[in-house]
Amino acid sequence: MRLGYHAKRLADVTGGLQHTRRLAEGERWRRERIERHQREGVDAIVRHAVAESPFYRERFGGLVGLGPVELSALPALHKTTMMERFDEVVTDRRLRRDELLEHLETLGRDELYLGRHRVMTTSGSSGQKGLFVYDREAWRGICAMFFRHTAMAGIRPRLPRLRMAMIGGGAPTHMTRRGAATLRVGLHRVLPLAVTMPIPRLVRELNAFRPDFVYSYPSVAALLADEQLAGRLRIAPAAMSTSSELRTPEMTGRIVEAFGVHPTDFYATTEGLWGSECEEGAGIHVFEDMAVLENVDEDGRAVPDGERGARLLVTNLFNRVQPLIRLEVSDVVVVDPTGCPCGRSLRRILSIEGRADDVIWLPGDRTHIAVHPLQFSVIAADRDVREFQVVQRGERLRLRLAVRDDAVADAAGRRVRERVAARLAALGVSDARVDVETCAGLERGPGGKHQMVVADPSASRAAAPAAP
Repeated sequence: MRLGYHAKRLADVTGGLQHTRRLAEGERWRRERIERHQREGVDAIVRHAVAESPFYRERFGGLVGLGPVELSALPALHKTTMMERFDEVVTDRRLRRDELLEHLETLGRDELYLGRHRVMTTSGSSGQKGLFVYDREAWRGICAMFFRHTAMAGIRPRLPRLRMAMIGGGAPTHMTRRGAATLRVGLHRVLPLAVTMPIPRLVRELNAFRPDFVYSYPSVAALLADEQLAGRLRIAPAAMSTSSELRTPEMTGRIVEAFGVHPTDFYATTEGLWGSECEEGAGIHVFEDMAVLENVDEDGRAVPDGERGARLLVTNLFNRVQPLIRLEVSDVVVVDPTGCPCGRSLRRILSIEGRADDVIWLPGDRTHIAVHPLQFSVIAADRDVREFQVVQRGERLRLRLAVRDDAVADAAGRRVRERVAARLAALGVSDARVDVETCAGLERGPGGKHQMVVADPSASRAAAPAAP
């Protein structure tokens, strides 16, 4: 039984490597060929969904004819709807939401459901938990995208084997943890760790393992940088990458100072939209041959490249057991309209400014001002602040600061309050009300993510522009 379990993981990794080689050939296709590939992929996944999924058969009735499928003519899918209608969305009629959730509750390792499916949940950091299923063929696509990312970060399989530390989600059902379990089959030496582990334990594990490559969430990487600078952590990775949270320029500077390597920005969603910085470090190349990204405004209209959107619509081109067609993802991004010096033709995300759920609306002189999470990087710039969180309560902000042991907490609090107030005033916020609270540490969400900004939903709804 155990032998079969390892054999399947090895087959998935091998299939992922083979898929990676095929994908690499398309990274420098002309834009016309990439867009043709996407149209063909959309046509295939939509027609498969209509044929095999009762939900999509009902939802797309009359919208899919004999001609080419027009993606923008199809309705967007909200995660709440996907979860409510899950049993009708999936194309394998044996899959049932409640049974899958029960399976996850008892999951002890990277087990396959019905011998074929990997089941995962998202952390619910945006307030909406999601359930996602990949069959083994689709999971090889996930493996391929991870190998694509590590190659772009300068890391490839080798002998002696690479020592890879993967500090992922707090729950074993998180995609980062499932991915780490798959990779532990001999290709690399993999040390899976949870971001929810106490920092002293992470330091001990990393010192003993001596990783060549470290993957982590930015907030944990910044804390580990402090440990390295203090001399308690003593590792020399050749490369690092971070994902899943907003990484501010100040965090990046601290990581570079501590480890001497610039972390590669990695974008990975459980929904299937992935991307990676290349060696140029000039934005995140979206893996457009695996998923279609639509950057849209509050009303669902396409946003031109170079402008900030309000959310993304993601169409996964390779998951046929749970078709995800124009699924809403609340990330706020800007897509770069220019080419990359590396020569890859995959479009780049120029910036990720957090999630739409994290945007804070505060009163200005004539209208409410949208304050995106990246504006609070002035807090991370203070060297006495280890971690921080901004909590909105109506028109008042509370800054929760975890400061260094040798810092003067009151002085740090005053500095941070003044800097935040000045930044808000520069944005046009009138009469900013800012309180400061110092604490020993900040709690993490179910998936281990650190939520930098906690927006007040009632304030956001009241202040956000009304739809025409």
